[in-house]
Amino acid sequence: MGSREVEEWLWITSRDLDRATDEVTSSRPRLAGSRYWQPRVDVLEEAHRFLIKAELPGVRSEDIQLAYAPERNAVVLHGVRNEDFSDGDRIGIHQLEILYGEFHREITLPGGAIDSQGIRAQYRNGFLLIMIPKMERLTVTINRI
Repeated sequence: MGSREVEEWLWITSRDLDRATDEVTSSRPRLAGSRYWQPRVDVLEEAHRFLIKAELPGVRSEDIQLAYAPERNAVVLHGVRNEDFSDGDRIGIHQLEILYGEFHREITLPGGAIDSQGIRAQYRNGFLLIMIPKMERLTVTINRI
């Protein structure tokens, strides 16, 4: 088995264990007042910026708060997904897998200076895309005389 196959197997196994843990621990909805739930995120790096993509379906954009914590070089994502069940003719609930209530996620960025004033975010189709520009590197050329 090659190293790439081992890495893929470990990744799949880890993902399956995470999913099994979620199923065991989320037998009922976590509503506001209980602990926070954490949205899934991807962190990508490009030449001039970092990109964070957070999965937040059903969350209104006005219910999302975003901050940068420079002392930890981390982006802090906080907000709430409100329960949207109608109380009409509901007799009982048979299955609940979607987490509701407050969420909180702190994403530590890889090393390197960033331009915290240039952080931008877009929210579309249930995904929050956070663009974090890296600081420009200053290059100095010394000419010999």
